[in-house]
Amino acid sequence: MKKSNLAGWKDVFIFTLTQTLKSKAFLVTYAILLVLILISMPLVTILTNRGTEDPNAPSPIEKVYVENKTTLPDMDFSLLTNQEAFQNISFVALEEDYKAVEDRIDSEEQTSVLLTISEEDSAYSLAFVKAGSGPVKDRSLEQLGSATMEQFEAFRIQALGISDEQVTLLQAPVTTAVSLTDTEGNAIEKEDTSISFNEYWLMYGILFVVLMVNTMGSTQIATSIVTEKSTRVVEYLLISVKPLALMVGKILATLIAVLVQMVSMVVMVFISNRISAGLSEGNGTSLLSTYLPKNIFENMNLVNILFCFLLIILGFIFYATLAGLAGATVSKLEELNEGLTLFTFTNIIGAYIAIGALGTLIGSGTNTFVTFTLLFPLSSPFILPGAILIGKATIPIVAAAIVLQIIFILLLFKFVAAIYETLILHTGNTIKLKELMRISKLIQKGGKVNE
Repeated sequence: MKKSNLAGWKDVFIFTLTQTLKSKAFLVTYAILLVLILISMPLVTILTNRGTEDPNAPSPIEKVYVENKTTLPDMDFSLLTNQEAFQNISFVALEEDYKAVEDRIDSEEQTSVLLTISEEDSAYSLAFVKAGSGPVKDRSLEQLGSATMEQFEAFRIQALGISDEQVTLLQAPVTTAVSLTDTEGNAIEKEDTSISFNEYWLMYGILFVVLMVNTMGSTQIATSIVTEKSTRVVEYLLISVKPLALMVGKILATLIAVLVQMVSMVVMVFISNRISAGLSEGNGTSLLSTYLPKNIFENMNLVNILFCFLLIILGFIFYATLAGLAGATVSKLEELNEGLTLFTFTNIIGAYIAIGALGTLIGSGTNTFVTFTLLFPLSSPFILPGAILIGKATIPIVAAAIVLQIIFILLLFKFVAAIYETLILHTGNTIKLKELMRISKLIQKGGKVNE
């Protein structure tokens, strides 16, 4: 690839970036995304707080009819009234007909519930029945049920004559450990390299974002190239700009626009999270702190973040170059989807390989396939940034992946440089991959391509 092939790329870069950032569609979409991110966490916090009831608030239940169908003596649940939420509840043994009481609760006595304690094969069950409508809701019944179950367990242990020391012994946790030893009896330590459920979803979320960025940004580049070809604008541009410089300028301009979006969205996520902390009840815990483990971001530092951005940028350049090449193979916007088949297929293959590695990581940990996925240029932009943030990627792996990506990009640019001038001026049917290879070989031999 000669330097002269890139002459004029700066002019294309500045023009494309300016037009992109000034585009009404870009600005409207960008603003909508920022607003959605900003209000998302506070909205979830508000809705969550609205659905949260005070556990100490008085229960709407006023009476509990207890039907004891076990061999245990009648139980006294009056100790529950010592709790603030249940202080207005009275527990009475069921002495009337069950069906009659059930009908009365459903029609008149809607603040009362039925509790049936059953025994079968030395197993006990507690079943509550409430009115179909009225002040007693499922949440109130669940709260009472949990407290009643604890009281019943204490009563059952007392009725069986089991001491506190015996209960402690019975409830003591039992742990087992399986270890491997060598022929001399020395233990073989096997490190657990699997990831947790939360780490899996963090990596999956990063993968999804990178996939969307690659798809939208690269499609935008391909659409721009096809539009200029179909309107003959490209013929005027090529008077002062080399064909390859045209694509390089577009790729870098789109990359900067995408980075502006990504960085601002990340900043907006933290702002939104901070706002959600101010809206949360109690200790002011933020939404991310609630749903993510405290140690999940312990590897997030400036160096790792820079590595992540570098890998995403290199991946974007590779896929955007592929999309630009695909866009140059078609002459009409109507044929763009057909022309992008190779790009789409390659993009999806890379993402699916990464998803397969994620499944392996959560199941059995790091192995040869996972290492291959971290290094393979098609899949590394999707999985390696997340692996870096959770501490599953070593410096040698990251360095090797970056080198391999750069090599792939240089090889792709070398291929593109040889055929792009022919493609950008091509009009007619969509050029297939086999035809691309033929054109490349013909140009390398100094031949002329017939349009």
